[in-house]
Amino acid sequence: MASDTSSKLVYSTVSSSWRWMWPDILMRIIPMGLLPFIYILIFHLPLSFLGITQTNVPLHLGIGLSVGIGMAAFAATYRMYIVGRAFRKPTPGDQCMQTVFYLFINGPVEELFFRGLILAAVMQWSHSLFLGWAVSTTIYTLYHRLGKWNWRSVGGVGLAGVVFSLVYLFLPGPHSLLAVIIIHGFTTSGFLSWGDEVLYQRWKRIQAKAI
Repeated sequence: MASDTSSKLVYSTVSSSWRWMWPDILMRIIPMGLLPFIYILIFHLPLSFLGITQTNVPLHLGIGLSVGIGMAAFAATYRMYIVGRAFRKPTPGDQCMQTVFYLFINGPVEELFFRGLILAAVMQWSHSLFLGWAVSTTIYTLYHRLGKWNWRSVGGVGLAGVVFSLVYLFLPGPHSLLAVIIIHGFTTSGFLSWGDEVLYQRWKRIQAKAI
């Protein structure tokens, strides 16, 4: 990967991203996406139990986009100054594919699983909102270690998870995943996909000054 001290640019392409993406979809995304629906089928619960509602859609869209843009900027900054400055420059096609994956696949599935299922299920059985928040946020944070993320990255995930849970729990009306799905997608894109572009632009300026 390229860094501040390296003059060699390493690219991320559609084919290189697809090599990790399709196994991830099969082994993680599909099971995590199915389990919440299996749970509500077993216990005869409505879709609203998972946060699948039409609660105040304009409010959730507005909050999702405004907070999401801020979280994307935070994620890219956190990656640059806390995690490290190594990156792979995404090609335009790869940037588009990754963005679609994080916004429309990864974000919705993870929120459905961690906020929609785990948070709601813990609250259902413990009758404690705090316990539901604590358990779901902790599991969401630590599960990223399964992907061999370092602890600085996991720390950023924990901070993001707190924001996701607060947005989900404290927007008015019945719980809805809409806003938090948008925020989650923007945050992940800012950290993993758009963050690469930010780091590339910074690297390019440093290389230009060195000439």
